Amino acid sequence: MKSGNILLIGPTNSGKSTLLNKIIGKRVTLVSRKKQSTTFNQKAVKSFSEAEIILNDTPGIFSSAKKISNRVTNSAISEIESSVIIYLVLDISKKIEPTLKKIINTLEDKIDKQKIFLILNKIDKMTKDNVILKIKEYKDQTNIDDIFPISAFDGDGINDLLEFTKKYLPHSKQKYSKKKTVLLKKELFYSEVTREKIYNNIHKEIPYLCRVHTEKIKRTKDEITIHQRILINKKSHKNILIGKRGSTLKEIGSQSRKEIAKFENKKINLFLFVKIESER
Repeated sequence: MKSGNILLIGPTNSGKSTLLNKIIGKRVTLVSRKKQSTTFNQKAVKSFSEAEIILNDTPGIFSSAKKISNRVTNSAISEIESSVIIYLVLDISKKIEPTLKKIINTLEDKIDKQKIFLILNKIDKMTKDNVILKIKEYKDQTNIDDIFPISAFDGDGINDLLEFTKKYLPHSKQKYSKKKTVLLKKELFYSEVTREKIYNNIHKEIPYLCRVHTEKIKRTKDEITIHQRILINKKSHKNILIGKRGSTLKEIGSQSRKEIAKFENKKINLFLFVKIESER
């Protein structure tokens, strides 16, 4: 048996969350058109008969290709050091950033025996000839030999990436049950699902200024009842979030309930309450 940690990093909107979801086979992390929407470390497990891949999506290590800090936090260093392979995910359809070498140099300063896989995502947006040219450009500008062109959207190239990943995993006992996919407390996961729906339905500054807390979960054999509180800063924001006659909040709740039901494969009863922070 083989097992190892894989760290996913990359600029905003490079497709890390979409890639993580595609590898696991279902939605386990937030995907949003909003920048920097992921706010916490997300871990998930992909189990095979002969291997266990533990994927870790850590926001904030490199949140932007244009703003690469020389200072990497202790928590980020810990994640890097505990990983066997680092997936550096980039959008192949964009121009090669001049800061790419700085990203790689920063990583190489922090790693010991870890491998760096350069994952060129979104090949579905380019012709095959252009993909080949772009791969050559990246090979010329970096010292990374392991380059994987993929599409996290349609799954193209992901099986090859995973098969290659298995080769570098150390022999180890299986750490998690094969039924386990999300290494995250359910209340936080449920909150993230609702937060995603808020992002998708409200396109102003409100999503950045609200928090979702799952306050109560009641489980039976056939259904799960969830109570969540959405904390907002201003009364005007509260009115926008609720919408006319509660229409916006009702739509957010409906979308979140369906998403959680799909994940849990159970009937979900979801109750949302909006409260202004100062009223707590």
